[in-house]
Amino acid sequence: MSSRRKFIIEGLKQAGLLFGSALVVVLLIWFLLWSAFVWLHAENSRPVIDVLSGLGMVMIGFFVSILCGPVPTLLTFFDINDKQLLALSCVLFIPYWACLGTVSGIIQWNAYGVAAEQQLVFSKKQITKQIRWRIEVAAFILAAVFFLFGPIAGPNYISNGRDSAGWKAGGIINNLRQIDAAKYQFALEKKVSLDYIPTEADLTSYIRLQDGKLPHVGPERYVLNPIREAPYAVLDKDWRIRRHGWHEGYTITNRIYRLP
Repeated sequence: MSSRRKFIIEGLKQAGLLFGSALVVVLLIWFLLWSAFVWLHAENSRPVIDVLSGLGMVMIGFFVSILCGPVPTLLTFFDINDKQLLALSCVLFIPYWACLGTVSGIIQWNAYGVAAEQQLVFSKKQITKQIRWRIEVAAFILAAVFFLFGPIAGPNYISNGRDSAGWKAGGIINNLRQIDAAKYQFALEKKVSLDYIPTEADLTSYIRLQDGKLPHVGPERYVLNPIREAPYAVLDKDWRIRRHGWHEGYTITNRIYRLP
């Protein structure tokens, strides 16, 4: 066993065996948790069920991270829906483990060459053990890193709810309130008629501007109306909100926003 090809094949073999072992562990944990939930539910042990549920989710999540590695977290950078993310994660774990096995085999092949120059001899069993150990360490480290900064922390530090449809609508309504207040303040100071239709230039001294314009959340357009009438916002076209981390993207269709 001296050619690089043989080391790569051995790496792929060990990667497949480790993946199969991790998959069996995930299924076993899921079965045990399901059995425990059924028994505890029959015993009506709600506090224990809550604790076990949280612990079980963490355990299954971590082993799934071992299976899929960084693949799901990296896919969240693309504007795809949740079903596509799940399907791609189930497909791309194969090249992920193939990469782990290939890289581990090449690293071991280089180490084998250095050992041969130093007149050190390794048995096939030792080589297999070292390749397997390298894959295990790499898979564990990647799983730990992307588990902490992916499924657990991801929804919190990536979005904080700022990308929800409700937050977008709330921001537009808040801007309408500011514009309406600025209109009446302008009318009181300038003593204009209630039928006067102010311009953006008229309101610049009474409202905090954003990029030199009226405050805005997205591509919405604000209709100021006469002083006596409340302003409203118009979304003239579909507004695509891209996927933001673990929050799925969505599209806001053209609509009108009015003050409640």
